[in-house]
Amino acid sequence: MKKMIVLFSFLLAATGYASTYRDGIYRGYYISGQETQIEVQFTLKNDVMTEAKYRTLQYKDHDWLKEEEYVAKNKGYMGALNYMVGKKVNQAVLDKLYTPEGIETAGATVRGGKLRHAVQLALMAGPIKLAK
Repeated sequence: MKKMIVLFSFLLAATGYASTYRDGIYRGYYISGQETQIEVQFTLKNDVMTEAKYRTLQYKDHDWLKEEEYVAKNKGYMGALNYMVGKKVNQAVLDKLYTPEGIETAGATVRGGKLRHAVQLALMAGPIKLAK
């Protein structure tokens, strides 16, 4: 009986330290009005976002990653995404995107809910490529 209790305690402790998400590369998006406005790609290792980038950042037919006028305006979106790099992905980090003005490098003009949606969608779908 003691062995069973020790084994159960060990398994319970190990489960407490297990990652929530599988290590790998994730992709998610936000679509509005049949236009993909945000598509993100990020890498998770032990639930920590180690890399992140926008694959698409568009609004009203303007490419905020390529058109010079809009690239100058996208610093807030870059700041919101970079805020998550190096952090464990959890509800508190995701909830911070509801108020991106509190993220020093983001600002009030960022629609953090769009980015949050894209990240959550990626997490729900699972990795597109598992870590080696």
